[in-house]
Amino acid sequence: MNKVKYFLTLSVIFSSLLFFASCEKDDHDHDNIISNDGIEARLSYTEKGYLETEVEPIVKSLCYFEKWNKEVEVPVLGLFEYHDNDGNWVASINFGDGNCDEWATKTWDVNLFPEHPNGSEDFSVLKIKKSKK
Repeated sequence: MNKVKYFLTLSVIFSSLLFFASCEKDDHDHDNIISNDGIEARLSYTEKGYLETEVEPIVKSLCYFEKWNKEVEVPVLGLFEYHDNDGNWVASINFGDGNCDEWATKTWDVNLFPEHPNGSEDFSVLKIKKSKK
């Protein structure tokens, strides 16, 4: 009977350790939230041959995000414009008005991109890096 109690006690302790270790892993994943500074959106224009002009430099701020209980340095200001080889405006990426959030806005010429008739879209500048296992 003592062996059964001993085995049950060890099982409960081991299970508890596994539970708390898995909770810590979730918190650790939040450590991998980073700003990508809109690089994918920016590359989508420069890779097509459009010229990038920094109208207002990116300004970053350390911002707290409640949903992750974490501070992340993100761009809160900045404006990039994209032009074709003739100097015609193609698109812009605006990183905000100084408020702490994860959003930037890209705006484009709908005549050049008729497959995207909205002409504007907000996108997150945050990425969650996958941790190596």
